[in-house]
Amino acid sequence: MNRSRRCVAQALVEFALVTPLVFSLSLGVLQLVLYAHARDVVTSSVQEAARLSAEDGRGLEEGYARARVLIGAGLGSSLDPVALSGSMDADVVRMRVDASLRPILPLPATLPVQAEAWVARERFRPGGG
Repeated sequence: MNRSRRCVAQALVEFALVTPLVFSLSLGVLQLVLYAHARDVVTSSVQEAARLSAEDGRGLEEGYARARVLIGAGLGSSLDPVALSGSMDADVVRMRVDASLRPILPLPATLPVQAEAWVARERFRPGGG
């Protein structure tokens, strides 16, 4: 009987030592997955925004609005500041998003998420010429 109590006590001590490590590792993996998802959402949003802005007769403001809608739909409020910038010339539209992802634990640092896209401008030529 004495031996079984030692085994139970040993198992409880081992459990107490291993549980924080497993919990921390699980949260780290979850944070990595959330970061990858946020990066993918921001990348596809900025690509769609640049494509929309490159359409004939459209401007950067329409692209910015589209990017904000897509980022909001994909990530909700998990990104803190979302800074959109871009430029447009006769040939190319360039869009950039800079944001910060809040970690799932209350940590003082945030994770930067950035994406950039370039799209050739659409040019309508009457008669195909």
